[in-house]
This record gives sequence, structure tokens and C-alpha cells, in this order.
Amino acid sequence: MKLLKDRVTMITGASRGLGKALAVRFAGEGSKVVLAGRSYDAMNDICRAISGSGGEGSAVRMNVQDPESIRAAVDEAVELYGRIDILINNAGISMVSPSESLSYEDWNNAIGTNLTGVFFCCQAAARHMIDRGTGGCIINISSTFGKTPVPRRAAYCASKAGTDMITRVLAAEWAEKNIRVNAIAPGYLNTEFIQDLKRQGKLDTESLNRRIPQGRMGNVEEITGLALYMAGDEATYMTGSVVYIDGGWTAYGFV
Repeated sequence: MKLLKDRVTMITGASRGLGKALAVRFAGEGSKVVLAGRSYDAMNDICRAISGSGGEGSAVRMNVQDPESIRAAVDEAVELYGRIDILINNAGISMVSPSESLSYEDWNNAIGTNLTGVFFCCQAAARHMIDRGTGGCIINISSTFGKTPVPRRAAYCASKAGTDMITRVLAAEWAEKNIRVNAIAPGYLNTEFIQDLKRQGKLDTESLNRRIPQGRMGNVEEITGLALYMAGDEATYMTGSVVYIDGGWTAYGFV
């Protein structure tokens, strides 16, 4: 039996990497998926692949730094499928800079995408969930860097620590409305982004792997299973949790 039969899931930043993997996994479990982001053509390609495998998916344009764009995308998803049962806030950017030279623009870009965008996506989806009266599930994709301080990543670490706190606040506030809010905080994942950095000589993956207690980066499939559990009926008493899945990174305290 499919675990998410007839449910509707909206996933931001779904054109590649973890977002793409989440869309494919959730569609495979019976959910209709709405891929939201700026890379419209790439998301449409994913939707065609999902349809070819017997699933159902649609792409909508969204800029998470623009609250009006967020509201319009959520409204479009509700128009398409009648509701949103699950929201996964996956959209995010990295930001690496010495703190003494980090620009105002770069700070705002990281905070606007990784924190402000998460809040207003939660707000827009929750309004529909509250109006419908049946509740829902929100999963925020955070990071181990929301817990462990890392040099030259002040904006990124601040945005992810803020995401963790937003998760807890909204979970407490919306519990009475039957909306569960949790977060997944992955460590390094072997995504296209990481491979791009490796090819550009900006990341020494061998050195990085030696710093991870399990000796390797994670795969996106190791995250999608946890997201599927959080979204499903076996996690109905789970809200306000931030779950680290990082090969032991936070347990060991590496930076």
C-alpha cells in the first residue's frame, strides 16, 4: 500500500538534488507533487518523468524571496489539486565569506532565501491548511550548520539556526490546528552541487570525508526516507522536532 495515497505535497527548490529526490519518492508513494521554484523547465522535466512512472506532478514558478510569489504559487497549487497536505521547504542557498568582508547584499540573500522564505512559505501553506480545517504537515530542510558553528558561514549558520527555531515556534503555535511542523538537518550530501564544487576545486571531498565519523557523505535517498516517515501516519505525535542525519557530524562536534 502506498503511504501517501491521494495526498498533495508541495516541495520548494525541487529542480535538482534533494528536492528532486523528494519529489520522485513522494510521487512514488502516491502523493500528487507540486514542484515549486525558479527552474521551471527542469521541474517540468521531472514532472514528465514522474508521469511516465505512473505518478502525478506539476511545476509552479516561485521565488522564495518574494512573499507575493510564494502566495501565488501556493494558490496555484491549491487550484490544481484542491489542497496542500504536506509542505517541504527545501529551497536554499549556500553562503561562504569571511565575516569581516561579508556584504550586506550577500547577508540578505542568504537570510532572505533560507529563513525569511521558509517562514512565508509556512505561513502561506498553513493558511490553506487552517481554512480547510483538516491540518497538515510541514517539513523544513535545515542543516547541521544550524547547530555547529563553521568559520566563514555566518549568514548560512544564522539562517539555519533560525529555521530550527521557526520550526519549534510554529509547531507549538499550530499544534491545536493539527498542523505538525518538523525539520530535517542533513550533513553533507553527495549532490550535484557538491560535485560541481569538487570539479571547480572549491571542495576537497577526501579531506571532508575524513572529518565525518562514518567516513562518507550521505545520499539524498537517506534523507527522503526520514521525510516520508515525518509526513506519514506513523508520525502523527511528532511535531517541533529537528532531526540530525549527518553520519555522526554533530555527535562528534566537528567544524
